[in-house]
Amino acid sequence: MSEENSLQLSPPWYTFFNFVKHSIGKDPGVKVLDMKELSGSNFLIPIEVGNRDKAAALATILVPGQNFGDTNVSIEILHCGKTVKPMDQPQDVCCLIKKALDTNYYFDGVEMREVFDFIIVFPVFKKAVIQFFNDDLSDLYNNFNGVAADVFAEVLESMIDGRFIYPSTANQHSLLP
Repeated sequence: MSEENSLQLSPPWYTFFNFVKHSIGKDPGVKVLDMKELSGSNFLIPIEVGNRDKAAALATILVPGQNFGDTNVSIEILHCGKTVKPMDQPQDVCCLIKKALDTNYYFDGVEMREVFDFIIVFPVFKKAVIQFFNDDLSDLYNNFNGVAADVFAEVLESMIDGRFIYPSTANQHSLLP
C-alpha cells in the first residue's frame, strides 16, 4: 500500500478534546479524563475538579460540548465522581471566571470593559502557544500550534449572563496583577 493511501487524519472531535485537555487541563486542581465513546457518534469528555466551587464555576463558563455534523461531544464536570451542573444565576461574571481559572497555568486575569454600550468580559491569558500532536500536515511534526487565548475561545462560552466573553492575550505591559 502506498504511503498516500495509508494517510489518516484525526477527526475534529479529537482536536476539540485536545483543546479542552491542553487548556482547561493545565490546572493542578483539574483533571481532564480520557474521552469516552458513548455510541458511534456520541462522545463524552469527563473533567474531574477537586474543589466544588471551582467545579460549578467551570461548569458555567465552559461550552457544554460541540457538534461535528453527525458526531456530538459533551463535556461533563465532576466533583468527587458526581456531575456538577452550571449555576442557574451566576455571580459576577469576572469573579466566576476567576474562580474557574485562578490556578490555571495560562490564566493571567480578567477585566470587564464597556465597548459601544456592550459590557464585555476579557479573560486574559499568558502569551503562550498551546501545542499538541494533531496530524496537522501543515506542520513538520504534525502538531497543532495555537495561541492560548484562541484555544480557550474554543472551549469557553461566548456569552455568560448577558455578557460577551472575549478571551485575550496579555499585554507586554499588562495592568493585571
